[in-house]
Amino acid sequence: MSLLIIGTMAFDAIETPFGKTDKIIGGAATYIGLAASNLYKNINTVSVVGEDFPADYMQLLRNKSINLEGVQVKEGENSFFWSGKYSKNLNIYNEFEEVVLA
Repeated sequence: MSLLIIGTMAFDAIETPFGKTDKIIGGAATYIGLAASNLYKNINTVSVVGEDFPADYMQLLRNKSINLEGVQVKEGENSFFWSGKYSKNLNIYNEFEEVVLA
């Protein structure tokens, strides 16, 4: 059985009262692929990233047997970037910013 994932491969930045990250690997397709790789070996991903998406992240996905032939790398463009700032109740965010860098 094979699995087809269509979604975002991106960068995330998250701030909580307990810590902060800056530009870590993110995106629904990325996380679905990493999680599904524990159950499936035939995983295909369709997404788009900018040329700033690190080769190390792509290799991480390939090492998990995720086929990235359907991932388009847009030359001269940056990858999708999402950031969020959460309050002490992590179900509520104070600020939310969704940015597509061009």
